[in-house]
Amino acid sequence: MKKLWKRRQIKSSGGTTLVELVVAMLLLGIIMTMIVGVLSPASRLFLRMERLQRAQVILDNVILELQGIADNATGYVKIYPQGQQSPVGAEGAEIGGMLEFINPDNYVTLISAEGCQATDILAGGVKIDSVGAVESGRLLARYYTRDVASQTYQYTDAAGSPAARAVAAVFADDYYIGNYLEVTFSYPAEGVSAGGGVACLEADVRLYSDREKNNLVVQESVLLDLRYAAVRKDEVTAKSISAF
Repeated sequence: MKKLWKRRQIKSSGGTTLVELVVAMLLLGIIMTMIVGVLSPASRLFLRMERLQRAQVILDNVILELQGIADNATGYVKIYPQGQQSPVGAEGAEIGGMLEFINPDNYVTLISAEGCQATDILAGGVKIDSVGAVESGRLLARYYTRDVASQTYQYTDAAGSPAARAVAAVFADDYYIGNYLEVTFSYPAEGVSAGGGVACLEADVRLYSDREKNNLVVQESVLLDLRYAAVRKDEVTAKSISAF
């Protein structure tokens, strides 16, 4: 009797059966599905918040740069209509995406985030370098030598291609982390005196997650105070070389 009991005890304490294993796997799968269902929205929310925070940092730094740029504006300020790719023969507007002014070094300066074509770099009228096309969505500064007598500047070279004294991207492409910038300049209602003097400008700064600028991520409007005396100018200031 004692031996029989021992054999039965050993037999009844055998390993997990296939049915028990399948049931355990099903239960584990149900639990994991529930956990993923709870964590997935939370993880998506975290990623959205992180993306928004990074975009806000980018926007804040762009605004600081624009304020520093406006600090150098003197002589006159001119705003080109939205979507105006070339300033040649174009008059100023109340609101637009490209800002022009004279900097303290007496260079005409163009600021925009609307991109530009490939540009030749000229020094004394001679081509010394070239810069490839810049897509829209990147803050860009371009500098031109002004003809004092005519109060205009040359925007193209002898071949009719865009030409500048210097071209500088304010930030590297990687800085935007896949986002695209849009800046709209305007004259505030109280920003221009009766005599045309400009005390400040307004900038509407937006960051989009797509190149087509349909998905807005973050936006802010700020005043850009001018440190130096400047007047609003709407007359034509940029010409092609044939007009000189």
